[in-house]
Amino acid sequence: MERQIQRACADADVVVLLLDGTRPDDRGRLVDAFLRRNRKPVLPVLNKVDRIDPEGVEALLARLSRDHGLSGLLPVSALTGTNVAFLLSRLEELLPPGPAMYPADRIAEQPERFFAAELIREAAFEQLADELPYSIQVRVEEFREPDAEHGRKTYLLATLFVERESQKGIVIGRKGTRLRTIGTGARESIEELVDGPVFLELRVKVRPDWRRREKDLKEFGYL
Repeated sequence: MERQIQRACADADVVVLLLDGTRPDDRGRLVDAFLRRNRKPVLPVLNKVDRIDPEGVEALLARLSRDHGLSGLLPVSALTGTNVAFLLSRLEELLPPGPAMYPADRIAEQPERFFAAELIREAAFEQLADELPYSIQVRVEEFREPDAEHGRKTYLLATLFVERESQKGIVIGRKGTRLRTIGTGARESIEELVDGPVFLELRVKVRPDWRRREKDLKEFGYL
């Protein structure tokens, strides 16, 4: 994860340091280590302020600024839109002008398959954050758009990889209840992505110690 951050920032003009207002101290050492090495302009942002007691926002901003040596920490709510327009204007000010890298009608550099995998992993994190925070990797094995032959729903088959057999049981849950909950949350998000109904099939496999194996990290796109 740290190497992926370093590579991304090496090619960046500006870094948005996004802190979670509901978990402001999560991965604090990683944040500090990054800030010590970083030489690019940083725009620090505290998201999800809509979920914080309004009377505590200023104190939290002050503490995080002090703890990490930040200046200009911006309170934002992506959900309600608080300060989002200001964030975009600040980014525009900091970004240098350059030639267009993609066609004007292309809104993302990654295919829908990539975003679907991220939405599935997000749904898994919401269910498993306290038990398996960083041991899950998702790969979309099949992404089939609706057609006359296969029906009106987009079909996805995805695999959730974990590192140990015990983790597989946690992800699946008693009688498969947790995996179904993950699937329901992910399906609803993917339906918004593709703007239509989705049939999502999930399975769980063990890939022993995948986070420590260079071959697996390359396969999953981290190296």
